[in-house]
Amino acid sequence: MTNERPYDILTIGGIDLDLVVTVDELPGHDLKVMGQFVGNLPGGPAANYACAASRLGLRIAAMAEVGDDDAGRIIIDDFAAYGVDTRYLRTRAGGQTCFTIILIPPGGEKAIVVVPTFAPHYPEDLLREALSQAHLMYLMPQHLEQFAHNATIAHACGAEVMIDVEPTVGAKRDTLFAMLRHVDIASFNQFGFRAATGDEPTVDAARRLLDAGPHTVIVTLGARGSLAVTRHEAVEHAGYRVVPVDSTGAGDTFNAAYVAALRRGLPLAERLRFANAAGAIAVTGMGPRGHLPTASDVAHFMDQATR
Repeated sequence: MTNERPYDILTIGGIDLDLVVTVDELPGHDLKVMGQFVGNLPGGPAANYACAASRLGLRIAAMAEVGDDDAGRIIIDDFAAYGVDTRYLRTRAGGQTCFTIILIPPGGEKAIVVVPTFAPHYPEDLLREALSQAHLMYLMPQHLEQFAHNATIAHACGAEVMIDVEPTVGAKRDTLFAMLRHVDIASFNQFGFRAATGDEPTVDAARRLLDAGPHTVIVTLGARGSLAVTRHEAVEHAGYRVVPVDSTGAGDTFNAAYVAALRRGLPLAERLRFANAAGAIAVTGMGPRGHLPTASDVAHFMDQATR
């Protein structure tokens, strides 16, 4: 990737306001637990990714649609605080911003309820304008036809396409392979990989997805680290031991750090090492952006981890 475009990444959608609550344990069926309110915090997978990538030194623009409410204004203000360009954000008149409810037990392995409030609309001329200014489009695809259309525009504009596949995407095997035809870099968490492919997340299983189209497939494995495959190599990284506080946004930070390392020209093994370190730092803070590291933070963390 060269540097002639003003943005390294354009993120699409993936914004919400998170109502974050800590609990002693996650409630079972028909049970009630007491919680402690943490806050209404800006979140969403693509938005977390955008803020994490900006903290790591990349040039980021976000395209999204928020509601005409306090939540939307909080999201826009937080983007600005992280240095994310908001010129492609739109406000839906009379709309309510998407929100989530996040329950965080001890150990940080959260449970999330996503509440979509309206389907965002991105005018094609605006999308083409934005993608012509970016090297890469990042999003969590929800609807195959709309995603395929947007990805076709991205490639026509000379931008690569990276997607994040989580269980909420709802992609089954046939849908996944149809999506992957339009993808350059596909990133999964371990649960999304199992849900979409029916396979355990292994190097061999990830390699099989390359035939569908992407040049790189990445799978995050929680505390067990991550793996990545290309047509020429496969790498596994065991990750780093930390005391987790909240895993919300860790995968988003990992994905942002992977692209930051890619933009720096690092080889695949070093990209995974850098991304795992960034993700490990992220889980030590409360909230989706509780501890987004800078590149120097990640370098220092890796240096300390090797001593």
